[in-house]
Amino acid sequence: MVFITHIYLADESWNTLLLASGAGEVGRHMVMAGHAIQMDKEKSLVARASRERIALIVNDVRQEPDFLPNPFLPDTRSEMAVPMISGDKVIGVFDVQSSSTSHFSQEDANIYTTLALQVAVALQNARLYVEQSATVAQLRELDRLKSSFLANMSHELRTPLNSILGFADVMLEGLDGPLTDYMQNDLGLIYKNGQHLLHLINDVLDMAKIESGKMNLNIEKFNLQETIEDVTSITSTLANEKNLALFIEPDSDHEVEINADKIRLRQVMINLINNAIKFTEKGEIAIHVAREANNVLISVKDTGIGIPIDQLESVFQEFTQVDTTTTRKAGGTGLGLPISRRLIEMHSGRLWVESSGVDGEGSTFYVFLPIEAKIKEDEPKVK
Repeated sequence: MVFITHIYLADESWNTLLLASGAGEVGRHMVMAGHAIQMDKEKSLVARASRERIALIVNDVRQEPDFLPNPFLPDTRSEMAVPMISGDKVIGVFDVQSSSTSHFSQEDANIYTTLALQVAVALQNARLYVEQSATVAQLRELDRLKSSFLANMSHELRTPLNSILGFADVMLEGLDGPLTDYMQNDLGLIYKNGQHLLHLINDVLDMAKIESGKMNLNIEKFNLQETIEDVTSITSTLANEKNLALFIEPDSDHEVEINADKIRLRQVMINLINNAIKFTEKGEIAIHVAREANNVLISVKDTGIGIPIDQLESVFQEFTQVDTTTTRKAGGTGLGLPISRRLIEMHSGRLWVESSGVDGEGSTFYVFLPIEAKIKEDEPKVK
C-alpha cells in the first residue's frame, strides 16, 4: 500500500493552492515543478476542501465523477483533504492519498482536522513573523536612505551657504570697498539669516549622523565651569536683546572637571540656554552646577512660559514643538532638544525637564553626566 501526504498553502492574490511540501520523490518533483491548484477548480478535492472549509473524503476515486486524476499519482484510490484554518482564514489544505480504497474514516478526518488547526496557527504565526521581519528590514533600509539623503542634502546646502556667508563677511568688513548705510543693513540681514539657516542645516546633519550611528565622541578632560562661562558669553547677546538676566549661580561648583566631548557638551548647553531665552519674555535664566559623587548635575532654569506637564516628553521628539503662539513665533526645527538628549545619552547620561506649565514659573532642564564619560554606542534608529 502506498500512502502519500501533501501540504498546500493558500495564495489569495493568485487564487491558488500552491504545493509547499510533498512526500517522497514524487512530492519533491511536484514541489520543484511548482504544482498548484486553482481555488475555484471544480474537479479537485483539495480546492473543494478550501472552499467548503470542511474535511472531505473520497474512498473510491474511480466512482467519483468529479475526481481530477494526477498524472504524478496514478495509483491513488482514496483521498482525504482537510482545510487548515486559522481564525476565519484558510491557510492551506492537508491532502492525503492512499493506493487502497476505503482507507479513510471519519475518525481520521477528526484527527487530521485537529492537527490542521494546530498547524494553521503555527503557519500563520510564522507568516506574521516573516512579514514583520521584512517590514523591520525595510524600515531600517528606508531610515538609512533617509539619513543618507539628509546628510548629503545638508552638505550640498552648506557648501554654497558658507560661500554666501564668507563673501557677505568680506563685504561687511569693507574689503571690497566702502558701503552705504543701506548696503550695510542689507548685508547684515543676509549674514544674520544665513547664520540662522546654517544652524538649521547643522541640526539636520547632526540628527542624520546620530540616527545612522555615525556620530563619534572625542573625549577629553576639561573644567566644566570654563565651558559654561564660554557658553554664557556666546548666548548673552540674545539675552541682552530681551533684557534677560543670564548668569551662573554663585554656589555652583567651579572646580569640577569631567571627561566628555567638550564640543558636543558645549553644543548641548548652547541649545538649552538659547531655548530658555527663546521662551522667556522677562526675568532670568540661571545655570547651576553641582557634583554628586562620581556624577555632575547641571540645571538651566528660566522664568518663561513653562511647558504643560503632559508635554514634558514631547519636547524631546524630533520636529516637535509645544503648540502655543509663543512657540510658533519663536520658530526653529524642533531638533535642538532631541539632539541634545541623544548626545547626553551617548555619554551614558540623562537629560530631562521639569515644569509646572504655569506661565512665569518657567522650566528647568537637567543634565546628569558621569564625571568619567561611559561612551554608549548610538545604534541606528528604527521608526
